[in-house]
Amino acid sequence: MIIFTALGIIASVFQLVILRELNFSVAKQEFVFILACGAWIIFCAAGSKIRPIKKIPLPWLALLAGITFSLSLCLIHTAKALSGIKYYEPLSLPALIIFSLLLTGPAALVIGLGFAELARSYAPEDLSSAGAYANFFAFEAIGFFTGGLLFTFLFRDYSNPLVFSLLPLILLPVERELNRKIKFGALIIAVAVISSAGFGRIMEREFDGSRIIFNRGSGYGPVIAAEKAGVTSIFSSGALLATSEDKAASEEFIHMSLSALPAQEEKEVLFIGSALSGQIEEIAKHKLKSLDCLQINPLITELARGKKLPEEWKNKINFITADPRSYLKKTAKRYDAVLMNMPPPSNFNLNRYFTGDFFKLVCLRLKPKGIFSFPLPSKREILSPQFVRFDSSIINALDKAFPHRLIIPSDSMLLIASRENIPAQSLLDNFSAVHPKTEFFTLYHFRDYLDPAMRLYVQDLIDKKIEPNSDLNPSGLLNYLALEQAKFYPNLRINLGAVRRGTILLFLLAGLLALGCRRFSPRVSCLLNAGAIGFTSISLSSVIFVSFALFCGELFWKLGLLIAFFMAATALGTFFAGRLKNEKVNFILQLFLSWTILLLVLFFKLEAIGEGNYAQPVFFLCAFFCGFLTGSAYPLLARQLRANKFQAQNIATTIYAADLTGAFLGSFACGLLLVPFLGIGGALLILVFLNAVFALANSIPRGS
Repeated sequence: MIIFTALGIIASVFQLVILRELNFSVAKQEFVFILACGAWIIFCAAGSKIRPIKKIPLPWLALLAGITFSLSLCLIHTAKALSGIKYYEPLSLPALIIFSLLLTGPAALVIGLGFAELARSYAPEDLSSAGAYANFFAFEAIGFFTGGLLFTFLFRDYSNPLVFSLLPLILLPVERELNRKIKFGALIIAVAVISSAGFGRIMEREFDGSRIIFNRGSGYGPVIAAEKAGVTSIFSSGALLATSEDKAASEEFIHMSLSALPAQEEKEVLFIGSALSGQIEEIAKHKLKSLDCLQINPLITELARGKKLPEEWKNKINFITADPRSYLKKTAKRYDAVLMNMPPPSNFNLNRYFTGDFFKLVCLRLKPKGIFSFPLPSKREILSPQFVRFDSSIINALDKAFPHRLIIPSDSMLLIASRENIPAQSLLDNFSAVHPKTEFFTLYHFRDYLDPAMRLYVQDLIDKKIEPNSDLNPSGLLNYLALEQAKFYPNLRINLGAVRRGTILLFLLAGLLALGCRRFSPRVSCLLNAGAIGFTSISLSSVIFVSFALFCGELFWKLGLLIAFFMAATALGTFFAGRLKNEKVNFILQLFLSWTILLLVLFFKLEAIGEGNYAQPVFFLCAFFCGFLTGSAYPLLARQLRANKFQAQNIATTIYAADLTGAFLGSFACGLLLVPFLGIGGALLILVFLNAVFALANSIPRGS
């Protein structure tokens, strides 16, 4: 069984690396990450059902795994370039779905094939025990657990993902022939060395011929500096953070924002975001008492701290590495100004800085006359319906936290919020009093941006009926994604109400269909149960992943640990349920009831969990419970399949395929419908309904 553990380690690390690289290089948001999880799952299921003409030797499987992993990563990092799309530009939704399938599929197919080949090779001669099949899943789960731990604590800061193509070497020790072991070991090493050595050229191609001058990995994703035509651009986790050409935008943002405060008073300022485009220098032109630069990624803090600054500034400037939301909850310090310069909310990790929940945290850390300012993607003169919906969702959320705010339309929209009224004329007076030395931004630009007619035009377009962006109902994220898709589909119109009603109706009908499954053949009922377990497992896991990104901001750092907890519990659940012998108890019914209770607890307590001080441990615990229930299903389903006369040697792969098919459907349902349109709470309610329906269906005797 050690070989299944080794396969689990490879599968875990390969999956984590491929999904992480796909997210940062291609997708850049969690919805596609969920779809990619589903793509990985369905290709694993497809691989498990392949029946080769001849048995594939283990060394060949190891070599094939290394080659397909390397090819997948090379394609991930060149997919956009080959399509003629810049690294930082979005893709259309159909392209994202196609890429999520094609770029994750090959490696997952080999993993599924490897599991099936090993299951057939190590199937016990005595096929009377259902627990024997469950052991295959359990030992693979132990490997997944080990791989998740290794990734989280040892591998997360990698810079070159292709080095992991060495990992299939751990399959070779069980090979008995020494010559074959040496030959295939050398081939796997050669694949890893050649592909890793070419990663620099692959990145240059990915960044449109730019020279890569900095590339370091971190738990929060890669930080990359690329230089082309004398312009240096810095990217973090796939988002453009700063360029050497940002000086004009920095002057506008900093001086318009700080002009909302009296010029003669010393200011305590908190800057949230990457201070890499001259923001520190511009802030220091005002009367400054202290400046705290807050950034979640230690690599970006390191880059900002490394900038040469005048000695007299150093006692006033503090660099803080922490999650901004956690910092605002814990600090007792009050600020005159909180300035935020973050990329737009294109994913949950970024959307968490543009919700009413976050704005309320900022308001609590401001002095009575303090201001909060941040730019928002917009247009100055003509706002399209897509821009109106997006801007309205953010502004309506801001209005829930602050009684007063000022809109300044420029190349982007600047929002300045406060507890007190902010007269536009006072901004001009304060700017004139400070008279900062600027290269691009002048009083004449400022006066033009504050033109009353232009501000009134934008203000009149703000739609108060648009749902405010919040943590659990991310309308801002959804509207921003619609705004991006409008580049491909200019006439795109999304009726959120109609889509929500259609989604609810779809799952109501699916539930009714499941309720009637007891009238199908016994075999169909068994497969539907297995599919429902897979659907619930991946759907709840997706909700946990998204909630972790939302409340903790460290998903791609702690993703391996979440999966490790899930897989460890899967193994425990498998061993536990495999020892349940009471034939009179309907354990499948109890399983669906347990899912229903867990989902209900999360529905009622999720917001309190996120706002508490122990969100991370609780989410790890939720992942553990989810995994335990998933693992418990395997021996129970195996027993049910045996009772319904499935061929013994096919039971393991049948459960594997049915479970993963359900999980594939669940990932698409969550990624495209449930979480985007119903929010996290709505997604949980749909899952409660479906599991309650399956519990009811399994409680009714067949034929009644």
